[in-house]
Amino acid sequence: MTVNPDNSPARQQYLLENSDWSMMITQDGIEYRDGGDYPGERIYAYTSGTTGDSKFYSFTQAQVDHCVNSIVQSYELTANDRYVGIMPLWHAHGQAFYWATRQIGCETHFLSVANIRHMPDYSPTFITGVPDVLKTVRQLSFDHLRFIRSASSAMPDWLFRDLGNRFQIPVIEAFGMTEAYSHCFTNPLHGEQRMGTVGLPSGIEARINNQHLLIRGPGIWTNDWIDTGDLAEQDDHGYYRILGRSVDQLNIKGKKFNPISLESQLLKHIATLKECVIFGDHELNCLYVGDCEPTEIQQFLLGLDRHLRPTVLNRVDAIPTVYPGKISRSFLKQQFNSK
Repeated sequence: MTVNPDNSPARQQYLLENSDWSMMITQDGIEYRDGGDYPGERIYAYTSGTTGDSKFYSFTQAQVDHCVNSIVQSYELTANDRYVGIMPLWHAHGQAFYWATRQIGCETHFLSVANIRHMPDYSPTFITGVPDVLKTVRQLSFDHLRFIRSASSAMPDWLFRDLGNRFQIPVIEAFGMTEAYSHCFTNPLHGEQRMGTVGLPSGIEARINNQHLLIRGPGIWTNDWIDTGDLAEQDDHGYYRILGRSVDQLNIKGKKFNPISLESQLLKHIATLKECVIFGDHELNCLYVGDCEPTEIQQFLLGLDRHLRPTVLNRVDAIPTVYPGKISRSFLKQQFNSK
């Protein structure tokens, strides 16, 4: 298992205690202890655990190979590609692409986000990252990019358009989960990249049951169908759209509201609104980026339903995220002490 070395001491202790490790390798050397005896070597991965409660999953070599093959085939990766990794190896997103580049034997380099400005020096042929990182990528210049891939967090529509207009290459929104070793859905490399969708299943089967997104496949940690915890819909082209986490739905005086749907309507109807996030349990809270007035947002929400009067409505310079660039409504609820 690869662990983020920059974790807080409490977070690090939590991960190590729950992994039952036998050997730990760091820059300071190797440490041994008596861990359990587990037959068969596996890669061990853990979810981000925004609230401190990670889930742990293990994958066989065959499962890793299946996911890697799906990535290689989806994006037509070959030994002629050049990869600059900006996603950390302790994150499933970064680790899956690491193994993909190992399989095809292409030129690889790795940079920290702090050094992302040096990425053009290595002339990558494709880039994959979270939207927060891609906001910086759009300010750089590249000569040989084939495509840009976004995953691990929803991409704002304005960023999708901006990257496409600037680089004139496919901008591919994708979706993955640690439970499936990162890669589950993707828009096509060739064909229509439908903004705001995660595309089509890649290496998995998918279905929707009462709006809940279910997946299964040979690369997933279990043989059974699993509930991803996401609400989703399919459009008339078969593309999947994530509607948000089921646990993030607002329940205000007995009426349920989908925060992503509300955000989408706000962004569509208020031209000066650049980004926004809605969160809460039994009340609506909203943070936004843009030049509009708070009263404009409040009036629009109340026009949708009289229960949607914001308890918190703040303009911010940037939407707060958790590493690596994810918007976490549960984190925001903790920060703002939502009911």
